Amino acid sequence: MFRALSPRRLAVAAAGAALISMTAACGASANSAVCTEASWSKPFADFNTAATASAGDLGKFNDATAKLAADLKALAGTADGEVATALTDLATSFESVKIDASDPAAAAAAAGSLTTKVQEASTKLVAACS
Repeated sequence: MFRALSPRRLAVAAAGAALISMTAACGASANSAVCTEASWSKPFADFNTAATASAGDLGKFNDATAKLAADLKALAGTADGEVATALTDLATSFESVKIDASDPAAAAAAAGSLTTKVQEASTKLVAACS
């Protein structure tokens, strides 16, 4: 059970890291309303709430990551240039998270790469919002 839940914890940590880094950097740019209004914070907050509530139910966790990906894609549609690209990269990263309880090793590996992808996309978003 612990191994099956570890990828979920990694994904929640990755989302938290993305939220913190974007909170710190997306305030002074006129590049997009996404940066100045921090409209990306609600999808991450909703994801953290849903992921935490999904403890023990990997299907609900997978639904939460799919919703976060969809919300980020929708937000990317309202942005432009590098901001849109960075949000799309984040969406793609979360979209790829599918935790299968029958293969915890593969899920753990996927979650590990998610952390790297989220950090890279967050860095791009921070740069685009600067």
